[in-house]
Amino acid sequence: MQLSSNKSCAVRSREAGKVLLHHHSSSALLSVRNQLQQQQQHDSQHSSRVACRTSLADVGPSFSNGGNSNNPLELLRVTRDVQARARLMAEVMTDGRMSHYSEAYQPCPVEDFLSKELGVWSYNVMLFAVANPVLQAFNLESQVRPAVRSLKAANIDVTDIWFLITKHLEVLRDPIALQRWLDFLSLQELASRHMANFLLKAPDALFTSCTQAQALQVLGWLKALGVKQEYLFPRVLCPCPAILLQDIPSQLQPIVAHLTSLGLEPQHVMRMTCVHPELLLISVESQLQPLVSYLEGLGCSTCQVARLLQEVPQALGGRPPQALFGARVEALRELGVDGQELRQVTARSTLWLTMKGAPQEQIAHLQQDMGFTAEQARELVLACPAILSEKPLELQRKVDFLRATLNMELGDCLAHPTYLGASLMQNIGPRHAFAVSKGLEAKLQSHGGTCSSSVVRNKGGAWGWNLTQLVAGEDVDFADSLGASVNEYEGFRTAFEEEYSAKLSVDAAREFQEELKKLGIYEGA
Repeated sequence: MQLSSNKSCAVRSREAGKVLLHHHSSSALLSVRNQLQQQQQHDSQHSSRVACRTSLADVGPSFSNGGNSNNPLELLRVTRDVQARARLMAEVMTDGRMSHYSEAYQPCPVEDFLSKELGVWSYNVMLFAVANPVLQAFNLESQVRPAVRSLKAANIDVTDIWFLITKHLEVLRDPIALQRWLDFLSLQELASRHMANFLLKAPDALFTSCTQAQALQVLGWLKALGVKQEYLFPRVLCPCPAILLQDIPSQLQPIVAHLTSLGLEPQHVMRMTCVHPELLLISVESQLQPLVSYLEGLGCSTCQVARLLQEVPQALGGRPPQALFGARVEALRELGVDGQELRQVTARSTLWLTMKGAPQEQIAHLQQDMGFTAEQARELVLACPAILSEKPLELQRKVDFLRATLNMELGDCLAHPTYLGASLMQNIGPRHAFAVSKGLEAKLQSHGGTCSSSVVRNKGGAWGWNLTQLVAGEDVDFADSLGASVNEYEGFRTAFEEEYSAKLSVDAAREFQEELKKLGIYEGA
């Protein structure tokens, strides 16, 4: 009786396993099928005259590593022809026998070794082999086994080894070259996780064309540039091993020379390299010079170009300047800013070229949320380009402060555009609060016609705050205009900034809670 019960449980478990296996197989093979469909679009001219059922004759001699079978999964792992793979995939996905094919699947020696040596579920190895028929071209004894054993001997975790193989299979092709680089990395006292990252990004040419003598020369050059030993691999060479293939006199040195000619110091180039090491792979003639010329054409001075590249070294990439900045420039042109005005805007501020969302979000907020016409928004931008680098939320806070605290109208911003470009926390807020605390409001007021607001009233007379005085000039000039001590004002401003920051944190938490409540996942008070 007990035996019968155990048997029935085993049957149910096996059936459940089949269902689960079929579910995972279908989802995994769907991605393979999508890859095939994309590949077919590029190879449609290469039609194959084969029967509806792909057989061993379609596969050719490469099937010798996979056994003798009509299992479509086993055929897929050795078939490279796109049309033939598409037919096999259609058969697997449509006849409802995926679980049967998976159970009957016989792994080749390479697959069996990888599964046992790395502790990877054989089903995952099967999916990898099916999606990558090139795996069958590797020899177990002369390539795969010694390469994997070398990686394990370098104390690289088996999980990292399997991930490395699935992303960079070519690392198994030349075990001798692999061992040579593992020894090189060990001499650099590199941690095993950094070794794995290095090999993951290493181009094939590193194993075939780069000598360790050349690599040592590049290492010495990077150290001479100022890159510290602790940053050399984790921040520079692991993310971008191809730097070791660069020739120092003809490729690396011209990049540094051109950047320093813009006014950057060698230590600036070093920091840029640690943030974006790919900049050492660019071409001076086809990438760096066109980018500099494009920025200068927008109105950037040489000093501004250098500062922009230092702050955003990612601009020194493979994308052309038009792709990087074209949409931003077009947004200003659609607002009515002509070429000469654009150069004037850029000469005063380049933040709109690098800030996320700028200037499209700022222009949209000025028109759609604040109600300015296109011409008014254009006038504001030309008068105060800093508006283009203000977050829309900050712009709205200034408008709310203008109406609720200063008791003025939105139209007053047109007479004082710099108000929208100033900091509410560092300038507008503390200066207003300081004047009020000292009873010196009158010294910051504009009387009569100087204020565009018609509804502002105070003690029976029309007046308005002098917005320009609230935002312009240095703190010492502001304090002098009130007849106060600059030290006293700076202490007041520091306290105001702390209180304002705390209030922003509370407001942000409250806004976050409200969003959670809308989603129905917050149950707090």
